[in-house]
Amino acid sequence: MILDASLRDAWTQHGDHASITIPEGWMQGRSTFGGLTAAVMAALARNAETDTDRALRSASVQLLAPVLPGETRGEATVLRRGRNITFVEVRLLQAGTLIARSTMVFAKPIPSAIEIAPPPMPEVGPPDSFFPLPYIEGVTPEFTKKVDIRWAQGRPPFMGGTESAITGLFRYRVPLGGVEGVLALLDTYPAPVLSLLDKPSPASTVTWTAHPLAIPSSFDDWFTLRYETVTGSRGLHTVTGRLYDSAGTMIGWTEQLVAVFG
Repeated sequence: MILDASLRDAWTQHGDHASITIPEGWMQGRSTFGGLTAAVMAALARNAETDTDRALRSASVQLLAPVLPGETRGEATVLRRGRNITFVEVRLLQAGTLIARSTMVFAKPIPSAIEIAPPPMPEVGPPDSFFPLPYIEGVTPEFTKKVDIRWAQGRPPFMGGTESAITGLFRYRVPLGGVEGVLALLDTYPAPVLSLLDKPSPASTVTWTAHPLAIPSSFDDWFTLRYETVTGSRGLHTVTGRLYDSAGTMIGWTEQLVAVFG
C-alpha cells in the first residue's frame, strides 16, 4: 500500500458506506500503524469533501480498538460545510465493531493580516553521523522495516534515558505523498516518554491530533521530528511534535495522549 492520494481510489463505495483492505506488514504492536490508519481515514474524508480548494488542516483521531489487516468498513459524514471550513466525521469498523473514528477539518485560505512564523528546525548533524534503528523481531514495530530511522538527540525507547524528548531524522523506504503521507510521517516515532523506561512496557495511543501545515515538494529526502513530553502522571502522558522537511520548513504538528502501562 502506498500512503498517498491513491488511497482515495483504494476505497470502494457501497451506497452509504465504503470498504478498503488494510494490508499486512504494517503492524505496530497489536494494531496497524496509526499513521496508515489516519491516512486511509483522511483519504475517505477527502472523497466526502469534494471542494479541492479546502485542504486538510486538522485530524483528530481516536483509536478505539486494534486495527487489524483485512476488510474494513468506512463511513464518512459531512457534519457541516461552512463558508470556509468543512467538518467530516469518519468511522472505521471491522466485523461490525467500531475500531477508530476521527474528525477531519478542511479549510480554505482565510485572508488575515496576522502571520506567525513557526519555531525553527533543530540543528543536528547529517544522517550518516547517527546509527540507524535496527529492526529486531518482537521488539521493534513491524512497520519500521519500511523506514530508515536515526536518533539524533535523546535515546530510543526502553533505554533508560534521562530526557523525555527526542530529535529524529528519518525517511521512508516506500513511496509516500500528499497529505496522507504527511500524516504517516507525523506518527512514525514512538512517544518520547518511553525513552525514560529501562525495559519494554506496553503503551498505546488514546487520542491523536495532527495538523498538516504544508505538503513537501519531495518525500524522498530526510525529515526531522522534534518530539517532547509536555506532562505526564498516573500512566497518561501528553506529547507534542514538530515535523520539518529537508529545507527546514515546518510541515506538520502533532499531539498525542499516550497510555503507558508500567
